[in-house]
Parts: sequence; structure tokens; C-alpha cells
Amino acid sequence: MTQSDAFDIAIPLFRLRWNTRAVLEGLTAHYAPRAIHVIAPAPEARALAERAGTWQVAPLFTHEEETFFVRTSGLTKEAICGELALGSGTLYTPGWYYQQLLKLGAPDGIEDLSEWYVVWDSDLLPVATWPLLSERDGAIAHTFALLQHNRWGNARIVAKWTDWIRTVLGVEPVTDPVGTFVAHHMWFKQEHLGSYKRRLGEYFQSDDSWLLLMMRSALQFETFAEYWSYSSWVADRAPTDLAFHSYEDYGETTERFFDDGTGLFSATLARYLEARSESAEDAASPSFEAIAGFVRDAYGSDPLPSSLSFESSPRHLKKGKENMHIEEQRSRWNPLNHPRGVETLSV
Repeated sequence: MTQSDAFDIAIPLFRLRWNTRAVLEGLTAHYAPRAIHVIAPAPEARALAERAGTWQVAPLFTHEEETFFVRTSGLTKEAICGELALGSGTLYTPGWYYQQLLKLGAPDGIEDLSEWYVVWDSDLLPVATWPLLSERDGAIAHTFALLQHNRWGNARIVAKWTDWIRTVLGVEPVTDPVGTFVAHHMWFKQEHLGSYKRRLGEYFQSDDSWLLLMMRSALQFETFAEYWSYSSWVADRAPTDLAFHSYEDYGETTERFFDDGTGLFSATLARYLEARSESAEDAASPSFEAIAGFVRDAYGSDPLPSSLSFESSPRHLKKGKENMHIEEQRSRWNPLNHPRGVETLSV
């Protein structure tokens, strides 16, 4: 990697969890970013800064989400979320939408962020992962991976996202024959984010902050999708800047499952580490090296997963099976795939 290829990773983090250390160390081991920026509620940001001192991570910077946008917009999280008065019966909270704004608005709150930067969901662990920089047509392309099949999911929500993209951005949603652009990570380029945000002002005929306009759009359309809307915008305005690995390359081996530290994966991992006399502290916050060794032993001669998504939101538990993605249905860590019930698996 040359100096000009150096890039930063931005990660919104709702809560410091059992797998946070492994995700940060995994990103460092695989991608060697110039820096990792984590944006979290103030107590979580302070706790992470204190605990990460002994972790094997790239230069780590923590940012408090409550005041993240104040420097450039004068708006606090409370003021931005106050724009969104949600009715009853919604799966989503203002904080869930705010996390999307943190991804789109990382350059607003982080000085000297790289022009191209990667947003990475905090629950996504890279394992047998994909390159983020690839040579295509004689040039370096910024590549992400399609990790979600388009045949599963909530069709009603997808229709609302489609309407948002067509109406607000005025472009056709980018699509793929197999995968979706809800990729749980993505490259963002500040140049394209600038035109994306100006388009919001044009649609609403308003000089108000794009942050408020995004929240108003959620009121109007009941939702929005940061990854899909941004990739659709780039596909229309600068298609050569939208480069990705197909679902067949890396999506077919990714897995998603609920595990907030009490799930099948973490329980089996704890037993595995205990058998190897790992300390209780290490088992509570295992290193990437420890999890990578566990995964290699657990999968044996089977193909390793490209990545593992540890879902921890209570919203995930409300999903019906009809709305469960194939990456969840096929996971060996999905309890539904063990109908006789198991507390742990043998490794």
C-alpha cells in the first residue's frame, strides 16, 4: 500500500460488546488502516479508550456521538433526533437512524479523515475476508463485498427504500442479480457525499442541515437506507467509483446470527477457550487471534466464512422467520438449525 492508498475506517458503536476487541483487531490484521475511528455514546467511548490500550489495533480514536456534529452544524444528537417523532409500532428508533447519519457524516465530525474511508458495522468480524483495494482495468479500485442475498428480507421495507431513492435522490436504485447493496460495510468518498447532501437540500428546497433533512425524509418515507442510497447515487453520478465483489465471491460464505454474548457461538467459544486455560478476562473479550483459531478448528475442512455478523439488537429478535435472511437461515450458529437444542457445539 502506498501513502496515497492509506485510508481510515469509521465505526459507529452503540455499545462496547464481547466481540468489539476481535472486530477491531481483525480489521487491523487484515487491512492495516491508517486509523480506526469509533463513534459511540460518551460512556462507551470513554470505556473503549481505556480498555483498548492493550489491544492489537491500528491507531484508535474515539468520538462521543452526542456532540459529534456540533463542530460543523451546531446540532447535538438530541436536536437531530428530536426532528424525528416516530409513531408506535415501528421497529426502529431515532438512535438507529442517527447511526446511519454517523456513517454518511463521518467527515463532518472527524478532522483529516481520508478522502476515501471505509464504514464498517461494529458487529461484522472479517474472517476469510475480501480485499478492500483491488486492481481493476489497470487501476486501484475501492472494493466492498455484497454480503446479503436479495431473495430474502422484508419486501415492504425494501419497497420504501426504493421509493426514497427514486424520489429524494431522483436516481434509479442500483441493483445486482444476486446481492443487495445493504453490505454492512462500504467505501465512501467525501466528494460524492457532498453532492448527495446537496441533493437533499434541492429536494426539500431547504438550506437546513442535511442531518435534519435526512430525519425529515424518514418521517415522510418511514425509513431510509444509508448504504443503498449512497451506492445508488454513486452508480448514477460516478459509476467507475462503485466497485464490489459479487455475492458468489464472499456473500455465499458469510453468516449472520444473534449473539449478544449469550448465543451458541460465544458459549461454544467460551468452552473452547476454557479448555485451553485462557483467562476469564480473555474469554469475556476474546482477541481476534483467539476467535480466528476457534473458527479454524470449528470449521475444520469446511470452507471458512468470509465474515461473521453478531446481531445483538433486540429488533433482530422481533423478526419473523419469513423475514430472516438466507445468511441467518443457513448459519451453523443459528439455534433453529439445532432442533433438539444444544447449549454449545463440539469443537
